[in-house]
Amino acid sequence: MATPVVADSIRNAIAVGAPIYNAGDPGGCMNTYVRAALDLVEKGSASEGEKAALQDAVRRALEAGSKDEGAWIMRRSFDSILSGAVAARESAARVAASAGPGGEFEVLNFEMGLPVAPRWRIMDDVIMGGMSQSDGLTYNPADRAAVFSGRVTTDGGGGFASLRSDDWAGFSSLAAARGVRMTVQGDGRQYKLSAKTDGDYDGVQYQYDFTPPAGTWTQVELPFAGFKPTFRGRTVPNRPPLQGLQIRQLGLMVSKFTSDGGVINNFRNGGFRLGIRNIRGFI
Repeated sequence: MATPVVADSIRNAIAVGAPIYNAGDPGGCMNTYVRAALDLVEKGSASEGEKAALQDAVRRALEAGSKDEGAWIMRRSFDSILSGAVAARESAARVAASAGPGGEFEVLNFEMGLPVAPRWRIMDDVIMGGMSQSDGLTYNPADRAAVFSGRVTTDGGGGFASLRSDDWAGFSSLAAARGVRMTVQGDGRQYKLSAKTDGDYDGVQYQYDFTPPAGTWTQVELPFAGFKPTFRGRTVPNRPPLQGLQIRQLGLMVSKFTSDGGVINNFRNGGFRLGIRNIRGFI
């Protein structure tokens, strides 16, 4: 949990800023929150993780498309500190820093079944009129693996099928990681691992393309430095590189597009199947 000094400063800022927002002045609310955040950073009363979270929130709030959005970015950052989520990420980072041989530590293991958390949601192109359909994340006991499968098609103007996890505190273990390694079995198709740094339904997500060989279990290494920020299939310029500390959601996608917006030359309509045994962080 946040220290009493940090928690009191944040609660005081909310006590001042929330009525300003409710009175119809989101800009005044945002400015109140930004000043409080910078004060905590400059005075040194916040932990390193809290400082990083506050600085990131200030940057995103000032870059937001509206004062309303900026105010909510700051408020969510405050809430994450008050809830202990930031402290949990710091603790997880210390655990990750003591990783075992190969610098790896486990984030998700599917060999014994699907973990209770996180939950995974289907997000196919039907939301834009397409006709692709994924089967969700299922478990195959013969392979001792989770399976992302279904049918992808460009019919109806679509061309992607995907899954996305809910926000999950367990991803905080990636705070100290340089990237992830996955043990997977592909079908010759190109897939994407996606990462979101906020809890919004829509918005920017970071993506990494990978094409595991068909019919063979193999390990793919996806460094965070190679993830590309995208929004609805297009790259987003001037975004900072992905950092493990920021990750709140992970997702899987099969698409006719690459992560940089190009079209896959050998894309084909039809069934797809990706097996996943584990996801590990590496430092």
